[in-house]
Amino acid sequence: MAEEVKETVTEESSVKNEVEKKIQKQIEKKNEKNERLGIYRVWEYIKEEHKWESYVCLFFSLLVLILGCLMLNGTLVVKDNIPVIGSIPTLFAWILVVLGAGGLVYSVYPFFKPAFPEFRKISWLTGRKFLGNTIRVFLFLIIFTLLFLLYDSFITEILALIL
Repeated sequence: MAEEVKETVTEESSVKNEVEKKIQKQIEKKNEKNERLGIYRVWEYIKEEHKWESYVCLFFSLLVLILGCLMLNGTLVVKDNIPVIGSIPTLFAWILVVLGAGGLVYSVYPFFKPAFPEFRKISWLTGRKFLGNTIRVFLFLIIFTLLFLLYDSFITEILALIL
């Protein structure tokens, strides 16, 4: 009797293991197919790392920033009879610009957050090498500017003689 129970338990556990293996294989095949398409990783990244609230915040912060800039520019005019805002439109426009810029930074920050640790891995030039490279670039620019000025004056003289 005990041996029969052990056999049925063993058979049930082996069947269960086989079913789990089949399900796991199906999941792996589906994941491989989606990874081959490349869409899966992008969608997971957007879905997990950047919720839709970030996109809504980005949209509204851009809208507020544009409205503030239009008010500062004078393209969008606030009437004087509007309470509180009408008496200080420039201050209100600056408040809109600051809020829009803050919302923009808040909504864009999660996109760039993974890049910050990578910046620490960069090996920067020493001050002396940086200064040497900068001087070389400016010398190159000066030489080519003088060369083009010389070509321009030479061509101008030739055209003056011809015409």
